Amino acid sequence: LRGVVSLLKLPHTWGIVALGSVCYASFVTLRGLWLGPMLIELHGFTLVQAGNVAVAATLAGLFGAPTFGRLDPGARARRPVVIAFSIGAVAFFAVLAANPGTLFTVIGVPVFALLSGYSILLYTYVKSAYPATMTGRALSVYTMAMFLGVALMQWLTGAVASASAGWGVPTFAAVFGTVALMLAAGTAAFAWLPRAADTDSA
Repeated sequence: LRGVVSLLKLPHTWGIVALGSVCYASFVTLRGLWLGPMLIELHGFTLVQAGNVAVAATLAGLFGAPTFGRLDPGARARRPVVIAFSIGAVAFFAVLAANPGTLFTVIGVPVFALLSGYSILLYTYVKSAYPATMTGRALSVYTMAMFLGVALMQWLTGAVASASAGWGVPTFAAVFGTVALMLAAGTAAFAWLPRAADTDSA
């Protein structure tokens, strides 16, 4: 516990936690919670058709992490690459909130699933952002933030969906707009909060 507290006293930890809590969560929230209902209710898909898109997104997601792991740009470029892909994710959900149509959705969701593998670069970033004696605890904190972020985003989008009718806002516009805002907040925190000096050049 003391080790975790010492990590949280470092200002750059909060940027990592902020982005780590939303980047993976956005993929899981889309794929695991809202993809099927969106395709069925908004685009008139059958359960089988929605399942086919979900399978495509899942397979694309499986290839995303190893692809980005192999294409790791190195210590100097890693941070800006992560920020760039996070901004891209914000844009994707903002467009999705505007109901861009069936074709964009069917193609865009698997592409997003593939590109969401950029979050693996944050693991490497964490390893380079702390001394070796703190790396294990830092990775544990990052992993906890990631899974807590999944729970928070799924709960919050569910609450927003329930309230959206009273606001006069389409359900999926409210849901994906919320995801976009959470991603934007996490990206801004990661980009603007103090950064750590890399401890290696990997």
